[in-house]
Amino acid sequence: MRLLNNIEELLKKRKDQLDQLEVPEELETKLRSALVKSKKPRIRGWAIRVAVACLAVLVISYNFSTFAYYGKNLVGYDNVMNGALKELNELGKGQIIGTSFTFENGLTITLDGIMLDDNQLLAFYRIKDPTEKVDLQQLHHHIEIEGFLGRYYMKSGQGELDEETGDMKWMASFEVPQFFEKKLHLKVGISEGGMTKEGEIVFHLDRDKAMKNTLKKNINQTIKVDGTKIHLESILASPTRTAITGTIQNILELAIDQLRDERIRPKNLSIKLIANGKYVPEQGAGMSTDMKGITFEYYFEPLPENIQSVQIEIDSISADYDVKEEVSLKKDMEKLNLEVLDQKIEINKLYQSQESTYVTITTDETTTLTRVYLMIDGKKVELKETITDDYSKLGDGRVLHTRTLNFPATGQDYKLEIERMTFLKSYNKIIDIPVNE
Repeated sequence: MRLLNNIEELLKKRKDQLDQLEVPEELETKLRSALVKSKKPRIRGWAIRVAVACLAVLVISYNFSTFAYYGKNLVGYDNVMNGALKELNELGKGQIIGTSFTFENGLTITLDGIMLDDNQLLAFYRIKDPTEKVDLQQLHHHIEIEGFLGRYYMKSGQGELDEETGDMKWMASFEVPQFFEKKLHLKVGISEGGMTKEGEIVFHLDRDKAMKNTLKKNINQTIKVDGTKIHLESILASPTRTAITGTIQNILELAIDQLRDERIRPKNLSIKLIANGKYVPEQGAGMSTDMKGITFEYYFEPLPENIQSVQIEIDSISADYDVKEEVSLKKDMEKLNLEVLDQKIEINKLYQSQESTYVTITTDETTTLTRVYLMIDGKKVELKETITDDYSKLGDGRVLHTRTLNFPATGQDYKLEIERMTFLKSYNKIIDIPVNE
């Protein structure tokens, strides 16, 4: 559409220029007298046809690029594309493949096309069952790409049934193939009757169709709050998405905490991306623990054009922590206040009922005792259930959570043992990313 708009602007400019031309009076007089003296020519059919043909050539010459541009588009994948991908598709930013494989049962998979940039390889494929006996929405299948020296696994994907064609349209995201890869094999496996049948589609990467990054920076900054560190490593923005990578613990820090029984198990890290003063919508995130330590990747929509500023906001982290806390309790006790890993825990009361001991506690709404025991007369009793959930909002906006823990035993001597707890730590830190360096 941008091409058509440019053509319209050029034609309008030319029209304005013609409108501003002034015809000399003597020329106008001569032309009028010549028209009066001349006879009206007969307009022949062949002349009309020639004029129409010339007009058609003129129109096609203006719109030839537009026709080719539409010919490069992926058709029918709008429902699995976000706004940025739709724009790229309209601009013809992809590689059309159009190769199929048919299984013995008639099921056909077609790789219609791909998009490739520095962040990911997107594969657009459809599955069709001409017999209409297979529920494509419930069909279990796996897909991966095999290259010269290894395999590239699917990181994420989404699909939707096309009601008009009956095809199941899929978009899958893969790791970026190595720079030397040219010939790739799309491996597909479908599960049927307890057995897996495999198919393959071979295609060649056209590196000329790959899209370049728009921003690539090594950040290398560490944010620390109450002993928990978040290390931002890099940001990579490309036409299909923006990726932020980092670590919470490297492998050495992870091993030391493991030996000390002071492990941290991240549950949720809240990271936001700001471009030109506006939040960029998040697409997804991943966190893993491996030989690199605890690492994370966050994905956002592509950065807008004409980038003036980029910022990363570290909002908060929710994690499960190892705890070694033991506190003595008494029957019919009054309130007791504790502070564990800077988190306030209020023990409201302890009482017995029907061969069970109940302990009522109050914490911040984000705090959970994920592994807690009650030592009753020297015997370790596991938590049976949590009852009576109550929430109350304070004047400063904080929300407190009061609940009662049920331990199925009674006795005379009590000790509460807290071994693990989950809570939220707020960071509220903003890091500026240079964009013009």
